[in-house]
Amino acid sequence: MSPSDESNEEQIRAIVREEVTRTARTLVGTVLWTLLSIFTVLVGIQLVQFALYAASAAAAAGFVLAGAVVTGSSLYLLYLTHWA
Repeated sequence: MSPSDESNEEQIRAIVREEVTRTARTLVGTVLWTLLSIFTVLVGIQLVQFALYAASAAAAAGFVLAGAVVTGSSLYLLYLTHWA
């Protein structure tokens, strides 16, 4: 009798187990990065709000610049996580 190329049940179960683990890890990573980027968008918006109450124009400009960088980076992370 010639050897068969068919997989046995143990091999199929091992492959499915690996794929389920990898998919779960990918899903958890996507959820965590999404939550982190949403939180940092809120931090960036709050930095811009701090600029309204800054003591000097230089401090206000710094808060606006920092808020824009943080918000932009967070939105880019969301883009990379979900649409790229």
